[in-house]
Amino acid sequence: MATAVQTAPSTSSCPVPEAHRPALVERAALVGRERELAVALHHLNRQAGGGIWITGEPGVGKTRLAQEIVAASHPAAPRGTRPLPAADPREGPDRGDLRYDPETAAGAASRIVCLPAVEVLDAAGPLLRTDARRPRTLWIEDAHLLDAQGAAVVLRIAHRGTHKLLITANADEAAPRLHTLWKDQYLARLDLGPLDTVSARRLAAALPQGRLTRSSVVRLAEMSAGNPMLLRELLRAAIDQGLLSRDGDQWHLGDGVPTSHALRDLVAPGIAALPDPERSALQLIALAEPARPAVLETVIGAATLLRLEDRGLVRAQGHGGCPGTGPVRALAVAHPHLGHVLRQEVAPLRSRHWAQTWAAALDAHGGSLPAERARVVQWQWDTGLAPDEPALLDAARHALHGHELPAAARLATAAWRTHRTALAAELLGRVLLAGADLDELTDFAAEAGAGRPDVASRLDPLAARALVLQGRHPEADRLIERLSEDERATARAMAAYFQGRCDRVPTDAVPAVAPPGAAHRTESGLLAMSALCRQGRPLDALEVHRRLQRQGSGGPVASGLCDADWLAEAHAVALMYAGRLEAAETLLTGAYRSAVEGHRVRVDAQRGLALGCALYERGRLREALPYVTFTPAYRVGWPPWQDKARIYAALIGSCLPPHHPQHGPPAEDDTLHGLSSGPHATALALARARLAHRDGDQDTAARLLDSAVDAALDDGAYGDAVTALHEIARLGLPAHPGALADLPVQGPFLRARMHWARALATGDAGLLGRASHALADCGASLYAAEGYAEVARLQRNAGRERAATAATAQARTLLRRCGDVATPPLHFLGGCPSLSVRERTVAALAARGMADKEIAARLVVSPRTVGNTLYRVYRKLGVGDRRDLRRMLSA
Repeated sequence: MATAVQTAPSTSSCPVPEAHRPALVERAALVGRERELAVALHHLNRQAGGGIWITGEPGVGKTRLAQEIVAASHPAAPRGTRPLPAADPREGPDRGDLRYDPETAAGAASRIVCLPAVEVLDAAGPLLRTDARRPRTLWIEDAHLLDAQGAAVVLRIAHRGTHKLLITANADEAAPRLHTLWKDQYLARLDLGPLDTVSARRLAAALPQGRLTRSSVVRLAEMSAGNPMLLRELLRAAIDQGLLSRDGDQWHLGDGVPTSHALRDLVAPGIAALPDPERSALQLIALAEPARPAVLETVIGAATLLRLEDRGLVRAQGHGGCPGTGPVRALAVAHPHLGHVLRQEVAPLRSRHWAQTWAAALDAHGGSLPAERARVVQWQWDTGLAPDEPALLDAARHALHGHELPAAARLATAAWRTHRTALAAELLGRVLLAGADLDELTDFAAEAGAGRPDVASRLDPLAARALVLQGRHPEADRLIERLSEDERATARAMAAYFQGRCDRVPTDAVPAVAPPGAAHRTESGLLAMSALCRQGRPLDALEVHRRLQRQGSGGPVASGLCDADWLAEAHAVALMYAGRLEAAETLLTGAYRSAVEGHRVRVDAQRGLALGCALYERGRLREALPYVTFTPAYRVGWPPWQDKARIYAALIGSCLPPHHPQHGPPAEDDTLHGLSSGPHATALALARARLAHRDGDQDTAARLLDSAVDAALDDGAYGDAVTALHEIARLGLPAHPGALADLPVQGPFLRARMHWARALATGDAGLLGRASHALADCGASLYAAEGYAEVARLQRNAGRERAATAATAQARTLLRRCGDVATPPLHFLGGCPSLSVRERTVAALAARGMADKEIAARLVVSPRTVGNTLYRVYRKLGVGDRRDLRRMLSA
């Protein structure tokens, strides 16, 4: 597994001969432009005339988007076709079409004419004479290159309205007359900006033929600033210069910066012509960024800064380090990759001189801020100035608190190798734990603590946490017994939680009054909140959160696993259990975006996983799936979180329609094999039961869920028990006795799910209707829709058709919020007669295309029994074959 930090060059990484270097894929999938593609197709699919004007900075993907638009709107068009000029437009307009016959394509309503700007005049005559009954889609690429005559022709075509127009152009360079196309609403204007951070990472992971490490993906995405062309050229330059090295089965980009003439042309065309003073000033800004303007004016002068700003080489940052947000707080190089290049090319003595000059200037301005001190210390270390230990440790702590893990690892490693103190060892251990380098942490603790009791006392608590996260519980228990009393209590609580024993986690871990600097307070509070939620006590968990907020959780605890930054996620999870799903989604969305935009490797994926789980509970499965499907660009790193992601990916896949195999249920052997239960035991049982039920093995599904209920009740995890009881009811399995018990759970969400299970066990349509209404109020649209679907069946069986029709309408209204889903309660939703559980199971398997013998083998019955059951299903539903059954099942 790739890790976010590296304290030393990996022993498995080595330069690769040129013949064995990775190559770029010929054509990566379109990433991050789904909304723009939908908007463009909407405007092009209008009845007559119109079209779309696509504009944006060079390299953002205007041409690529146009290719996808053509491919999506004309399925017979080969993907990746570039505009082709007509061999001789005077021979007829058909010579300008793509190299396929649109007349033979089923449903082809128009032809495509792809014209570079220079060919517009030659093709103008045939296009203007085209009969209105044979409209075309005209793709004019680089329309900003059109001269006055060409622009006039395009305007005439647009005014006539016979053809649809697809225009790509740089808006700043296009002729003023062309702008009337979108100003007068002949065309819709679509402005393409850079890709967002997540999409840039996805594209970086998809471009090479081979997997990149996670840190490499993040670094490339950051350097590209979301520009797809720049990202591709960065990878090309890295491959050409041999900067990618093997790290196991992945490729790793080290500290080198990919450079090439193409990259320089893309980022800063005028940088080569900069005078020496301005180039030196720009290098200083790159080394010191983000730098205070007042200090820069002292060192390099206001006039130089103004000239750099006029050239577009520097940008101002407001509060929080973002451009355009409040007063100017700092200056930085305008483009991240340009900053990397400038820092890389500074000569060692020049960099050393700038470090001394900048440190003196900061002191002259009344001291430096924590971020500035950390930057200077890192700068000094890189140039061989050797800061003292307190400065190194302070800088490493600041980087760690800001989740800048590579910088924190470099500084903490420098402090340990230089000074060999217990404080330096502990800080390096915390960095390794935060970066999910668990094997390195345990090895480092054993090596550094040998013969050093002072070092071992600080590293052993961290090593114990690493062993717990790896599931090495016997080793962790032996190590925990050697810890101090305070450390031992917290480590035991953590070990109990990750073994799935929430009854052993002290839920009163946060006292009413605690000292401001109490060790492990935040960590203990977060463990208590998680245990309380599993116990079905989310309101008590919210009270713990309020205590932590009132007392002030302080900074990150020196030896703890968690810090105050985790409180937002724990708060959102408690809100979700308490039934405030919309508030939880809003909170997690903000936390996730903050982590992504701050390039907080691992933290972003962890927040995304929590957001995906919230979206799953809300029933928005398509939206949830990307957050729990990890790639090299998006990975948590800690094993329990990785396991949770695999479990929820299986849960989501089992709720998606089988006619979408790319998103359908994954195979158990591929997804859930070898997973340990731990705190996710109930969710794992749900996922395995879903897969068994999908394959017709109801006995196994019932056994798994009954065992999950029993284990949760024995552990006092009533929230988990309610989840499993609800799942038994959703799958139509025989009710567990616990469904009739009044379990002590808090909040409307858990109580509604408990009543859902009880109502189905007793056949109480009124109770089920009230539970479904409560779930809808909580924001759990899928659960509520399933409840109303079951209400409709109960009412129809009782002969109350009007009530059944009303419940069906409620279910369909709620399903509009969920998108394309297919779960057992929703099968055959509508006015059809009710089927028994066995009939629904056989129908679902038959709709998947299984033969009678295959179904009989799955259900351990005879093929004749299966045939008779299907005959009854066909008669009840009024269908004739499996095809009609599949259509009705997915309706």
